Amino acid sequence: MTEFAVAGDAPAVALTHVVALYDPSDNRVVHLHHVVVLEGARRITREEAEREAVDKARELGRDTARLRSLYLDTPLPEEPGVPHVDTATGRVLAVHVEAAP
Repeated sequence: MTEFAVAGDAPAVALTHVVALYDPSDNRVVHLHHVVVLEGARRITREEAEREAVDKARELGRDTARLRSLYLDTPLPEEPGVPHVDTATGRVLAVHVEAAP
């Protein structure tokens, strides 16, 4: 059974965007960008969220010229692992990495 808690009178979430930036050489996700827009705030477009993702990754020192972006319509995996893009399905999967000996 799911329990919910309410604290205060915050605006409701109007929409969310999730953008993954990944390295096409191995499809490993190197940057995830989440945008949460609350009711009453200016709604940003999918394209704006994708541009923001690239800008923020660049600010963090990533070489964004070689990265590709994927707008996520599906949830991120809940299981542990390194996030990788499955280019056939457009989903992010958790890839288990074997511990080094």
